[in-house]
Amino acid sequence: MNAVNRMFVVFLLLAAIPLCTVLLVMPEPVLGVAGGQLTALIGFVGGLQPYVRAGLGILFALILDVIFVLLIVLEVRRPTPKAIRVEQAAGGEVQISVASIADRLKYEVDQISGILRTKSKVSAKRGGVVVVLDVETAAGVDVPEKAARIVETARQVVEEKMGLKLARPPKVNLRAVRYPTAPKGRLSASREGWSEKARPQAGPEVDQGD
Repeated sequence: MNAVNRMFVVFLLLAAIPLCTVLLVMPEPVLGVAGGQLTALIGFVGGLQPYVRAGLGILFALILDVIFVLLIVLEVRRPTPKAIRVEQAAGGEVQISVASIADRLKYEVDQISGILRTKSKVSAKRGGVVVVLDVETAAGVDVPEKAARIVETARQVVEEKMGLKLARPPKVNLRAVRYPTAPKGRLSASREGWSEKARPQAGPEVDQGD
């Protein structure tokens, strides 16, 4: 929002410089032209039908209200910090970028066995850091054990290795890949093979004689 504010102020100043200069140097011609334009505008608006005039007024009022509300919201809303201060640093002030924290978390979690892919999201809130991890694991992993290890790894990275504070426990969205499915033809052949193995085999014929 700071960039938008600067651009808006610069635009207003650039527009105000020539207008103020012309108005102060030649006030009578400028005011005469402005008065004539206002008179023409009043005549144009007065010639419209009442419902058309009311509809246009409501439309332009809504557009301006929406723009003003958006500007107020952007001005009041606190910008998302791009760096977080390290609380355990002594002798100075140290800040770590949010992107660096997210990359470190992704690297450490990817080292855990059974983890295929990790996506980390880090944001700064009042009271510490908020961590959200989207993790994809291999099929057949022990979900409770793996989730607990991921949470502990994230906690160690943020609090012990990077000297930050967690605002709340890390949130882990765990997703395991699906088991591979065998083609129907191969599955049918496998079943037929098992059927043949299960079928009793005929023993050799014995000639007992007369």
